[in-house]
Amino acid sequence: MAVQQNKGLNGGEYHDHTKLVNQSEEAGQPLKMIEEPLVLQPIGVGMKKDEPALLAKLNETLLALDQAGEINQLWDKWLGPSTEFNMTRTDKVAPLSQLKFTPLP
Repeated sequence: MAVQQNKGLNGGEYHDHTKLVNQSEEAGQPLKMIEEPLVLQPIGVGMKKDEPALLAKLNETLLALDQAGEINQLWDKWLGPSTEFNMTRTDKVAPLSQLKFTPLP
């Protein structure tokens, strides 16, 4: 519906739509979410400019959490296959400079 209305989905709407897709299967009228996102919307952390020590520690911590699988554990707890959202995390922690996307106007 959001695609037809030329609207994007924020996190809450995406989760609501995922829930709707899952419920549609139970109702015998299965819907499907497209796999590739129409828009890449990176998640970031806002912080004061010119804080190199804080930036380094934050990046180190996020990367360590991702590599240790802790972010996946949190994802699975709240959004994963055993929840009503049944979502799989495919994202990884990466510097913004490595992401290829066009910011929305």
